[in-house]
Amino acid sequence: MARALFGPLGVVLALFPERVLEVYEEVALENPDECTAKSWIVPAIRAEGIVYVVATLAGGRAYAWLMNVAGVAGLAALAFPKQYLDFAASIGYERSDSVTWTDGFTTAVRLLGAAILVLSLRTFARRRRESATATADSPVADGTPGSID
Repeated sequence: MARALFGPLGVVLALFPERVLEVYEEVALENPDECTAKSWIVPAIRAEGIVYVVATLAGGRAYAWLMNVAGVAGLAALAFPKQYLDFAASIGYERSDSVTWTDGFTTAVRLLGAAILVLSLRTFARRRRESATATADSPVADGTPGSID
């Protein structure tokens, strides 16, 4: 399920980073006209999208890494949404003290963090089950049926 979300999200981020930033600022900021994103934000949004697409398509360790990082970010957003947003403002905007978040956006960030954390944990659990199944199905040199003796 997470792949079905991260893949298309990555395509949107990679193809339309300027528009993504505009929509984000319209939704998240009380004062978008008073806030100036740093010059590297648009390329960073595009790069994030490319990483999502590549990791989603590659699968394996690349996808596992993406989901682990997403899970950590989701946990931070869930546990400390105000600090998470303040940190984002400090690295993403020229004058972070001028950034004013819309009412309810902190709650939305907390909910999004919870959703991302759940997706990450579900992906982790599925990987563990698949790994356990693969290990149980592999031949063992101990004389039991299916062993490599």
